[in-house]
Amino acid sequence: MGPQQHHLARRNLVQTTVRNGLLALLLAMPLAHAGEDGPSVDIAAGRQRAAVCFACHNANGISQMPGTPNLAGQDRSYLENALRDYRGGQDRKNAIMNAMAQPLSDQDIADIAAYFNSLSRSGKRQRR
Repeated sequence: MGPQQHHLARRNLVQTTVRNGLLALLLAMPLAHAGEDGPSVDIAAGRQRAAVCFACHNANGISQMPGTPNLAGQDRSYLENALRDYRGGQDRKNAIMNAMAQPLSDQDIADIAAYFNSLSRSGKRQRR
């Protein structure tokens, strides 16, 4: 193999290695972020599971009761953390909310939080 052929072979090897490395990075990126948002969510299931919440927070997430917070458009991670804290009963103590959150699974919490997050702060459903 002459010097020019050796140079071309080496250049092809470097290009192939770089191309394969970039391809591997691109393929791995979704996996690196897969667990960041927690479980996948089902907004329709969240609406169904949140039906008991509607007595105080309304289906549109805008409460009509003084002292009851609006949930429409609230940050999903905030709602998830709040519901987990109510479920645990140590960090957030409210007899009604502790009882309501107690039977919720992590998936229920993610779905309910996604549902209320999907509502605009005016109480109308946003497209996502």
